[in-house]
Amino acid sequence: MISQTKNINSSRLYFLKMNIYNHPLLEDGIEFSLINDSRITPNTSARLTHLIGSLWINNLVTLVGKNATGKTTIMKLIIGLIQNVVAGNSIEHSELNDVLIGKNPIKINAYFYGTDNFIYKDELTYNFNSDLHSWYIEDEKIYQRKVSSSMSKNKMFTFSNTKEILNRKTLNAVAASILSSDDSIFKSVINKEHYYIQEPFNTLFYTNFNALTYIQENVPTEILTFLDPSIDYLKIDSNTDENNKDIYRLKFKNNNTEIVENSFTNITKYLSSGTAKGITLYGMVMTALKKGGIIFIDEIENHFNHAIVDTFIDYFTDNKININHATLIFSTHYTEILDKIERTDEEYITRRNEKISLLRYSQSKVRSDLNKAEVFVSDYLGGTAPEYDAYIALKKATKRWVTKHHE
Repeated sequence: MISQTKNINSSRLYFLKMNIYNHPLLEDGIEFSLINDSRITPNTSARLTHLIGSLWINNLVTLVGKNATGKTTIMKLIIGLIQNVVAGNSIEHSELNDVLIGKNPIKINAYFYGTDNFIYKDELTYNFNSDLHSWYIEDEKIYQRKVSSSMSKNKMFTFSNTKEILNRKTLNAVAASILSSDDSIFKSVINKEHYYIQEPFNTLFYTNFNALTYIQENVPTEILTFLDPSIDYLKIDSNTDENNKDIYRLKFKNNNTEIVENSFTNITKYLSSGTAKGITLYGMVMTALKKGGIIFIDEIENHFNHAIVDTFIDYFTDNKININHATLIFSTHYTEILDKIERTDEEYITRRNEKISLLRYSQSKVRSDLNKAEVFVSDYLGGTAPEYDAYIALKKATKRWVTKHHE
């Protein structure tokens, strides 16, 4: 991963959008974008980061869809792309390793904005090496375009007459000899321009597995009280026992006994799964907010009640808290959340027919007076509600099974 130190003169690099081609599970050319697609109003401007002219990006984007519509696949492609291209991870050590599939080349076009007023287009072609059973970057071309505040948004992204500034296939012999086949050449741009990157924070590991990690010595009492009011304190002493393991010190209110454990497994016996996960994600959210990073949470409502979900979301839409312009990208089955999100360009609907598709709610042409959660559940857009025939078939199968095994 690229090591970086932020200073007052550093230009920042922001992820803007990506298009994916020839992926066997996705509609060809599928696009995920943080760029604003709806009008900026005084009431909602705090929910975005202004880059230049008419170019803004959302600080919050959600993927909403029923089961098996590709939410996690798309999340992993976004995370993996940023890990590989921006953070300097190899394909093997990024989420791309899980979602680059098939035997044919997969192309991704990624766009970034540098606060020195440059927009970059990185064209990558990933291919599969059948002999090594691994993916590598077969081709990569990087384009750079100077932009100004007077440009229209469409013109900012016109690269048709722009010559590439880097081409993987025409690197000099020295550079080519030290470049790994699964490393992006975009790190050369980052190093040359001294960009401070949006560090990616990947929490997908915690979606179905509860792990208690926190980088500070004491978990703030405020988050403990919010998650479980019966807890007095939770302290984590790092590498303090004879085996250099963390020591967990937990005390409940109205109980004088301090629980001391050196195993996460043991300490979680005293905590609910939601509390353990909440503490961990809170720590990662705080770090992302501090660094102005980009954090990914899959199934944000998993183990959380709706109040906690709303709280985490509010952090990224409050400009007094999100002062470093961090970004939250999350997926959810919790359709009611659509009515709590104020901008329609903050919402993507995932659907799956023969292939996975993405529909940005702002492009759906649904009347603004309709309740968004009801639109989703009613299948107004198609492919968002469980099939009624499948529901009836499942109900009949369940009835048959219960009847057959009735004693």
